This record gives sequence, structure tokens and C-alpha cells, in this order.
Amino acid sequence: MCSCISRFKRLAFVASAALCCSFEGVGCAPAGVSPAVCDGYAVLPSDDLSREDLRWSEYLCDHLRRRADGGERTVRREGGGKLFTLTVAVDTLLRADFSVERGRRGVRLTARDGRRMLWLQYQLMKSLADEDPRIEASDLPPATVGLRDTSGRFAFGFRGLYTPAAHDADRAGILASDDAETGWGLWGHQLGRVLAGGPEEVYALVDGERYDGQFCFSSEETYSRIEAYVTDNFGEGDTASLRFVIAPADDDAICGCAACSAAGNTAKSATPAVVGLLTRLAGRFPHHEFFTLGYLSTLEPPPVAMPANAGVIVSAMDLPFAADAFRSPRGKKFAGRLDRWRNVAGEVYVWDYIQNFDDYLTPFPVLERMAERLRFYRDRGVGGVFLNGSGCDYVPFDDMRTYVLSALMLDPGQSPETLMRRYFAENYPRSGELLAGFCADAERRAGASKRPLSLYGGIRSAEAEWLDAGAFVRFYEALEKVLPTTKEAERRNLHRLLTALSYTRLEIARNHGADSYGFAVNKGGRLRVNPSAEGWLAALDAHADFPEMKHINESGFRLSDYLAQWRGRLLPEAGVRNLLLGVKPETVSKPDEEYKDTGMLTDGVRGLPLGYHYGWHISSEDLEVAFPAGNAAHARRFEMSFLELPRHRLRAPRAVEIYKDGALYRTFVPVPDAEGRVFTASGPVDLAGAKRISVRAVRPDGRRVQLAADEICLIP
Repeated sequence: MCSCISRFKRLAFVASAALCCSFEGVGCAPAGVSPAVCDGYAVLPSDDLSREDLRWSEYLCDHLRRRADGGERTVRREGGGKLFTLTVAVDTLLRADFSVERGRRGVRLTARDGRRMLWLQYQLMKSLADEDPRIEASDLPPATVGLRDTSGRFAFGFRGLYTPAAHDADRAGILASDDAETGWGLWGHQLGRVLAGGPEEVYALVDGERYDGQFCFSSEETYSRIEAYVTDNFGEGDTASLRFVIAPADDDAICGCAACSAAGNTAKSATPAVVGLLTRLAGRFPHHEFFTLGYLSTLEPPPVAMPANAGVIVSAMDLPFAADAFRSPRGKKFAGRLDRWRNVAGEVYVWDYIQNFDDYLTPFPVLERMAERLRFYRDRGVGGVFLNGSGCDYVPFDDMRTYVLSALMLDPGQSPETLMRRYFAENYPRSGELLAGFCADAERRAGASKRPLSLYGGIRSAEAEWLDAGAFVRFYEALEKVLPTTKEAERRNLHRLLTALSYTRLEIARNHGADSYGFAVNKGGRLRVNPSAEGWLAALDAHADFPEMKHINESGFRLSDYLAQWRGRLLPEAGVRNLLLGVKPETVSKPDEEYKDTGMLTDGVRGLPLGYHYGWHISSEDLEVAFPAGNAAHARRFEMSFLELPRHRLRAPRAVEIYKDGALYRTFVPVPDAEGRVFTASGPVDLAGAKRISVRAVRPDGRRVQLAADEICLIP
């Protein structure tokens, strides 16, 4: 995971309107005297002898002074006169997470601990600013609790959010969100940091051999190294407890040594050995908490109860991102697994996902679906959630999404669209309505789609699931027009947004080839590039001004490479005349479900070597298509390219065969380019007299090998 922490830039946030009943147990009471008519503020501790009350009253006084016109004259540490009194209390016995009590000329703030008090004080400062023009708080979210009598509990005790806007510690405090990387002694699949360089006993024994891609959880050396790490870096936890994730590496290999087998490991489950180690650590450090991951080899829980300070973070990877997710077979299976973990674990969290990890730069309408999931988790007794996003890499609308998701983790009963619209209205005065309209429409399309959102998909997936190409193009063009009319922060944010969305515009253009939203038109079997394409490319060139916009996806594909391949492969080769351009081949072999449309093999759009989402037709069998000869009988040269990506089991064919009227005519062997990424089968042909032509790409030997092909070119 990304480890960078962005500095707080006082970006404005907006919350829902003051919802006095947004939390469980909230009550409403008439407001007293407005603070705006008072001479100033008195900030007082509830108990002068309480160190925490004193600390947090001083914090509120100092920060309110910085925001107040008049500073110390307006905000004071003593009462008296016509002052509006702000009383601060930290009460560890408070049943709620927070409480606001409105008096006639003052407010009493109570929270169970300092972290909740921090959030509550920023809620207060924004509420005061809403009533008193002497207070400046435009950088803060509007309060969800206001200045009325209010109390409530947060939906989840742990609220992790992995987005660029959530990385800053100041912002996390304001939003009451958790940074998983800095808030845990160990997080995710980071156990390797502790065990790296250890003896071979710390590594798994797989098929009789040590495998350094996975760990042995029954090894005494593994335990002693973790014990030393906790003791040396975090102590016993009696004064400051911490959480630790003790989980296998992100690999489904399972240790089969004698000790792990005796613990109960099987070929499919490492849970027994992992939970055994977790239980031992929980006993050794009773003040710390130890979690494992409900994922891959530890998907299923153990049959016996775990200690109270031992828990699990269950992955929701298999839960479909669809409206009917929890009614689907996979959803019911997930819910059953969650319940089984709750029966044995001391604490259950959920690790969920909010991003298309193959495409960071195309908008991803996940807010409505996530609100439904959060309500389900809350009602199921889940104690914490971690929403895995793009880390430090930019995604469109990240500022809005981070705010809305943070608010939903506090109270998933709120309306995502209401939160979103109010955010845009406050932070984007000129463009807010345009942005909100697009995002709301995208959320509705995703909600109405019969297909779940794909966490690993390209532009074809997006268009199949929710993205309307015409609506996006109109939005993009409207955004281009409104940008010059904006100022300062809105202008900077819109420039960055439009830069990122230029990638989506280019992807739509590439995917649509020669149709009305494509990058070219078909002129006599030759694609003529739309002059606007250079404008989209130039707009995306501005990504160099934004360091956080270097990558397209979690695999680290670079935008600079994408642009270079557009200019170096797609644009020049679009001008090559292809006698098959627009002629849709007939499928002879059985196509993969996602690739039934063979038109992409003759749409004139070359595949980009960057990855398999970029214009490649995937086939799990030998690829065979046919078409009437027609003008193609005049061809003098054949050419067809394939993508070689062994990591994804994509291999070039061992041969490409051309058939004339059912008889084998020629065989070509694909030749790799300089980088070994694209293999091209090419050579002269004479198809005169043929009535029907077939092309067959023969897969190389190997299990589960697939072909990724782009254009079939017959060149006169």
C-alpha cells in the first residue's frame, strides 16, 4: 500500500445539513440565544481537576481563536459578562460516543475519549460559523449535529479509508476516519516486514520445499520474531494498546509442515495454524488486539472460539457490487461466512473495496452501493470497516467521495446523494450543479444496471455496467466550457479533474473507433483521425503537473506510457488501409462471454501494449473467424498482432492460419517486437478468386493459456 501522507491543504468539505436525528438516540431541543448576539465566547473545562477536560478546553480555545475575528478578545478562557459558554468534558463512562447539550447561553460538549472530542469540536466550530460571521470555518464540513441537544453512537468503531484525500492526519481527525497504515502496529499483508531475513523455518513448506512467498505460522521462530517486534516497538500495551494484523502473504500457498498439519492445516485452509499463532499472541499481550484476514487460505473461521482480543477482517472481494448483492448466491454465502466468524472471533471487521483497480481515472459510482453495504454491516454487528481505494493515486471526485464515505461510516442512514450535492454546492460554486448532476446520474445508472460493478475492468466493462458514452461526452464538453469561468480553488480542482477525465474521453474514443464518439471516421477503408483527438491528448499531457496522477491503476501503468502508445501506435496505424475495416467477422470458434462481439477485430483500432484492456480480443480457445471475401480478395498483405503477457496467461499463438474456401492457404508464425510484448503475424497473400476467407490463431500448448488479438488486416 502507498505510504505517503499528503499535507493538509485546507480544501473545503461539506457535510449533510444539521441532522439532529442522524444518530441513534438523538433528541432535539429549541435553540437558546444565538452566539452571534453575544460579546464573545468563554471556553471552560467541565472539571478543573480533570487533565483531559483541561487539555481539550485549551485545544478548543486555541483553535477557535485562530478562526475568530478578534482572536483573544472574542474567545476567552474565563466566563462572565455576555459570553456564549462552551463547556468541554471527556467522560469515559458516557454511554454514547458524544453528546451536545444546548443551554440558554451556551453549549456543553461531552465525548467518550479524545478522538471523538476532536471530531466533535470541529463539528462545533463549523456550527458556530454557520450562525456567527465572526467565525471563519469555510475549510470545515458543515456539522451533522449542530448546536441542538444531540447524542449518538458511531456505526463503526474502526473507520478506515484508503483514498488520497484521507491520508492527511489533520483531515482524518476532522472526518473521524482512521489511517490503517499509521493506526496499526502491523497492517494488511505486512508481516513480511517482521519476518524478512529470518531463517528458513519462518517460510512455508509447500510440497516438501521451502517457499519464501508464504509463511509458516507454527514455527517457533515466527512467533518469537513477532513477539520481539511488538515488545520492542510498542511495549505491553498497558498504557497504549494497538491493533496488529497477523495474516498470510497475499498468496494462497499453505504451509504443510508437520507442525502446521498437526494444528489442522489442510490443502485449502491455513486457518488452524494462523489462528493458533493469533491465540498465542493474544494471550502474551492481553492489552493489544490481534487480527487476521478472512481471505484466500484463511477465508473460513476456526471451529473454536478465539480470545476476546483476537479478531478478523473479512474480505468482501467475493461480494458482488450490485443492488441485489445480499440476495445473490454469492451474497448469501458471504453473509453466512460473516456470521460464522462472528460466532468465534472477539471482533469482526470488514475489508471492502471502493475502486476499479484496473482504472483509477474513470469515475466509479460506488456511493449508493456502499451505503447499502455499510447498513448491512452495521445491522450484522460488524465492529469496523476498511474501505480500500486508490491509496495516494488520484481518482476523479476524490474530495467529494472521501467526505461522503467518511460521513456514511459514521451514519450509513444518511443519503449519499444529499451529502454529495451539498458538498458540490459549497465547494464548486460555478460548476457544482454540473458535477452533482453527472455523479447522481452515474449512481442511478449503476444502481439500475443488471451487471455488478467490476473491480477489475476497462472501458468496455464500464460501458456495459453504467457508463453512457454520450452522456459522458456531453459532460466532458460542458466541463471544458465552465472551467475558464471559475476562480482559485475551484479552478485548480476542475483543471485536475478535467485532466483525469481526458483519459476516460480517450478511452471512449479508442473503444468506439469510427462511430460518433470515436477518435476517427472511416473513409474508404482507411481511418481518418478526428482533429479533436489531439486536444484530448494535449489535455491529458497536463497530468505531469499532478504527481498524484502518475499511474492509471494499481499495477502501476503510467499515463506517460499510455500517451506514448496512443501517439506511437494508434494514431499512425489508423491511417493504414484495411479492406476488412467495418466488416464484422463471423465467429467459428466458441467466443468468451465478454468477447462475443468480433467487430473489435476489424474496427481499425490497434491494441495498445500497455495491457489487455486496451483493444485486445480475448479468447480461451483457438480463435477462428470467417468472412465473405468481397473486396478482401484484392488483398496483397496480411497482418495480425497479439499481446504477450505471461503473468495474465496471455501468450502469442504458435501459428496463424489463413484458409481460402475451407482449404489451408498459408501459415504465419508471429514474431515479437523489440520489447517482446506484441507478436505480429504478417506476410504477403494472394486471395484472388476466394469466396470465403477464414483466419485461425492456434494457441500454444499450456493449461489455461489465452489469446489476446487486435486487428485482422488485409492490406491492398
